[in-house]
Amino acid sequence: MFMKKVYNGFDTASEIEPTAWREVLRIINEGTVEGLSQALVPPTHDELFYRELRHSNEIFAAFKVHTMGNEMAAKLYDANGKLKPFDKWARDVSSIASHQVGSWLQTEYDTAVIRAHAAADWKEFERNRDIMPNLRWMPTTSPEPESSHRQYWQMGLTLPIDDPFWNDHHPGDRWNCKCSLEATDEPVNRPDDMEPTKPQRGLENNPGKDGHTFNDSHPYFPKDCNHCPVRGASGFTNKLKSIFENRKKDCYNCPYIDGCIDRAEAKRPIEQAAWEKKQEVKRNDLMPKLDKLPCEHVQTGELNRTYKVRNQLFKHCHHDYDVEAAVHIWNHPEDLGFVRPCPLGEGKDMSLPKNQENIRKKREELHFVHFNQYEFDYNGRTFVVKLAECENGYEQFYSLYEK
Repeated sequence: MFMKKVYNGFDTASEIEPTAWREVLRIINEGTVEGLSQALVPPTHDELFYRELRHSNEIFAAFKVHTMGNEMAAKLYDANGKLKPFDKWARDVSSIASHQVGSWLQTEYDTAVIRAHAAADWKEFERNRDIMPNLRWMPTTSPEPESSHRQYWQMGLTLPIDDPFWNDHHPGDRWNCKCSLEATDEPVNRPDDMEPTKPQRGLENNPGKDGHTFNDSHPYFPKDCNHCPVRGASGFTNKLKSIFENRKKDCYNCPYIDGCIDRAEAKRPIEQAAWEKKQEVKRNDLMPKLDKLPCEHVQTGELNRTYKVRNQLFKHCHHDYDVEAAVHIWNHPEDLGFVRPCPLGEGKDMSLPKNQENIRKKREELHFVHFNQYEFDYNGRTFVVKLAECENGYEQFYSLYEK
């Protein structure tokens, strides 16, 4: 679709094709979410930080799509100035497509994972700087490490968190770098013979400080405002205006590129997606991979445990401790203590017609007769679990919440 629009005359020089932009943004956002979910303590309450990451991904995706479109449009005409047949043009630009939405996009995704993880870790370092004031460069986890950062971990480089060194040098300042930092209260170690390596273009910034997944020095971005495609700054008048205004390039705070972005199909906020990914990772790490495993139950029949039932149980988990409690009771149903049977329509606002209809539909779908209420204690909290007793004598998880 993108290629057809370019071939049919879409203005790639000054516009951002919205469908391709949204798809690239989706992939880069997924990398960011993956990286945030890997952090030990994601900065869940730092709304500004998430907003900056999301916005930087929007701008990066816009310039990437602009670059791809321009490179493809440059090959539309043959040496005689005639428009090539679509099939021939598609072959001519196949290498551009395979790089931009293939290997390069995969590298950008992988690097977004790494840098989002590092950014979340940086926020945690800042929160704990009063007890762990220094950062140590840790060895890479890559099976085939390059030599650029080797000197840092071999010399045990350890610097204060506010040292200017971290502004320009940090794990993730090279593509696919898999080094990391560790907070410590051990003394500073800055060898005199250290020669810092130059970050790769587009990765010079520290995303934990500015919230930018990639730096605007990346080759996709214009080198200055005079060469910015979206402000129409190629004209003589605009060049003069840029000179007299003494404008300094700042693509992440530019109203021109911001106005070109079509957010009509905005994705879920990154912070919400990161939280959901974190819960999914935790569940998959802790939860046995069960298909259907009946087991003896406290009261009647057997407990039905399937993927569908598992999803129903975890749908009610809104905190980390909810997830941990749900995992525990899934694995140890013997801890459930029977309290009482519950009428189907019991509960807050169940008298409303809409909720009565929902109960009726759920009853028909799951073939259950009534609820049984149980309770269990976990890590100092008491949780209420409702099991749906089905017509076949089985019980299955229906809901979980803290008492």
